[in-house]
Amino acid sequence: MPLEYGGRRFQVMAYHDAMRHDGPALELAELVDGELGPALVTVTFADESAGGAEVLLTNSCLPLPILRAFMEEAAQEEHRIGGAGLPGPGETQ
Repeated sequence: MPLEYGGRRFQVMAYHDAMRHDGPALELAELVDGELGPALVTVTFADESAGGAEVLLTNSCLPLPILRAFMEEAAQEEHRIGGAGLPGPGETQ
């Protein structure tokens, strides 16, 4: 899912993270000259017995609309894979 804000372009990618926890993950990276940069934010999804979803942050600056869109995508992905913890868009805990 490509996102744009203030001339900056970002990409959201869902994948299986074999390095951190051997499970599903969602990552936000900036596109620079059509190439993906390093991950700016990563969410790893696990069931509650394994600690639930975790958000991994890097030392970066993100526009709030981009971060909001990414977190909404993360909540939808968690709901899709059957996790619990984060409310879906428009929901509260």
